[in-house]
Amino acid sequence: MTQASQGPAEAGGGTTWRVLFAEAGEDPLTACKDAPPLTEAISEAARKFPSACWKDVEDGCQREVGKLMDLSVERVLFDGWMKLERFKKCVEESKARPDDAFFQDLDDHKIASTHKPRIELRYGAVKVADLDFEIELALKVKGVRLEVRGGKVVCATAGIFAASAKLSLHDSVLVEKGTPEFSAPTRIRFS
Repeated sequence: MTQASQGPAEAGGGTTWRVLFAEAGEDPLTACKDAPPLTEAISEAARKFPSACWKDVEDGCQREVGKLMDLSVERVLFDGWMKLERFKKCVEESKARPDDAFFQDLDDHKIASTHKPRIELRYGAVKVADLDFEIELALKVKGVRLEVRGGKVVCATAGIFAASAKLSLHDSVLVEKGTPEFSAPTRIRFS
């Protein structure tokens, strides 16, 4: 009965934002699952279905909300780095010589990304309601060296990171969380 429309940054392997926050001690979605704006919106949407379906609709919505942070950290990083001219040049050069490794050192920087997933509720073929979310993600990155081969980031070496996320539903902030700074593993592999 529920269907999620995901954006282009779905996790297809690699590290998700959920895992990133879990390693820092808390999944932001756990903090928001009982937030009044969310529970009220889900209950209101469920009431548009026959009463026998309400519990299934509510449970389905909660399951889909649980997937909202399953976005690829690597994809957000790569998309952010592609906005840097010197990184674009490195990627283009690596495409011309795919067997060679190219390295790009990056100064301290911040990468921000906004995603607008929607949970669409249907009764048969009829659309009954939408739950429109906005997820604002940001990574502060210090001292990272990227290895690029064949137009793709193969790995990032060292670096200090800090992450933040804000999840909103229909303009109501459900949760806003940040991680403390943390050292990246010696090498971060990109899938």
